[in-house]
Amino acid sequence: MKIKDQICVNKDKILIYSILSIILILIVGVILFPHIFYDNFIWKYYWGPVVADSIGTPTYHPQLPDPQAVKAVEGYTVVSEITYGIILIIALYFIYKLLKKLDIKVNWRFALALMPYILYGPLSRVLEDSDFFTPPAVYWFISPLIYLQIAIFAIFFLLLGYYIEKKFPKSIITVNKTLFLGGLIFLIPSIYLIIRWIIGDQWSISFGVRFDVFLIVLGFVFLITGLVYLIGYIKRNNEKFAVYKNPLNLFMLVGHLIDGITSYISIKDPFMLGLAIYTEKHPGSNFLLEIWGPLFPIVKFILIIVVIYVFDVLYKEELIKYSTFINLLKIGILILGFSPGVRDLLRVTMGV
Repeated sequence: MKIKDQICVNKDKILIYSILSIILILIVGVILFPHIFYDNFIWKYYWGPVVADSIGTPTYHPQLPDPQAVKAVEGYTVVSEITYGIILIIALYFIYKLLKKLDIKVNWRFALALMPYILYGPLSRVLEDSDFFTPPAVYWFISPLIYLQIAIFAIFFLLLGYYIEKKFPKSIITVNKTLFLGGLIFLIPSIYLIIRWIIGDQWSISFGVRFDVFLIVLGFVFLITGLVYLIGYIKRNNEKFAVYKNPLNLFMLVGHLIDGITSYISIKDPFMLGLAIYTEKHPGSNFLLEIWGPLFPIVKFILIIVVIYVFDVLYKEELIKYSTFINLLKIGILILGFSPGVRDLLRVTMGV
C-alpha cells in the first residue's frame, strides 16, 4: 500500500495522535520551560485575554515581577484566531463523523434545532458583559470556554435524543425536538434576565437602552435578506439564483449581516446617534472598518454570497456526497457571524 493510501485509511488515527502529541509537547514545555510555554504563550495568547475580558481591561501576569511582566488584552490576536480556527475545523470534522455514525440528517431543520444554543452563546456573553457573573463562574461565559460549554450541552442532548428515538421508535420525540427543547433550558433564563435589564432592573452601569440601534440593524438585515430571497424566488427556475432562497443559506446571510452591520453602526456611528465608544476585537474586521466603515458588512455580504455559490452551484455535483459535511460547515459559518453579531447588537441595545 502506498504512503498516500495509508494516510487516507488511517487519517483519523493520525489526526488523533497529532493532537495528543501537541498536547504532550505543551505539557512537557510548561513543566520544563514555564516562562516560555506558559507565561509567554498560553497565558499571553489564551488565558490572559479571558481574564482581561472578565475585568474589562488589559492585565498583567499576576505571578511575574515587573521586569518579566507579560501583558494580555481582551479580545483576539492573530495567534489565538488561527488557533481557534484550527480547533473549530478539527471539531467540525469529529462532529461530522459522529453525525454520520448516528445517521442524523444535517439540514435547515437541524440548524433550527440548534438555534437555542446558537442564541444562548451571545445572550450569556452579554450577561457577562453586564457583570452579572462573578469569578470563577464568569470565565465559563467568555470565549472560547463559552463555546466549549455549549458544545457539551448540545452533544449531550443530541445523544439523549438519539437514544430516545431508537429506544422508542413510535414516540413523537425526535433528535431535533430533544435538541431544541434541551437548548431552551439554558436560553430561557438568559432571555428573562435580559428582559429584566431592558425594562429597568439593571445590576450595573448602563449607557442607556438603545432600541433605535436594534431596530435600525434589524431593518437593514431584513431588507437585504428579503431582497436576496425575492431575487431567489423570482428566479427560482434558475438554479444559480434559486439557491439563495434556501433557508440554511439565508440563516448564514442573516448571521453575518447582523455582525457586519452592528459592528459598523456601533463603532462608526454613521447616523450620529451619540453611541458609547465601542471597538472591534478581531484584527481582520478592525482592518476593514479602518479602511472604510461600510466595507466590513459589504465584504461579509459578498463572502457569504460567494460561499453559497461555490457550495450549491459551482461544485454542487462534486460535493453532493458530502452534503452532511457541507451543511455542518454552513452551520459553523452561521455561528461565526450570528454569535458575535447578536452579542454586539444586544450590548449596544442594553448600553453595556
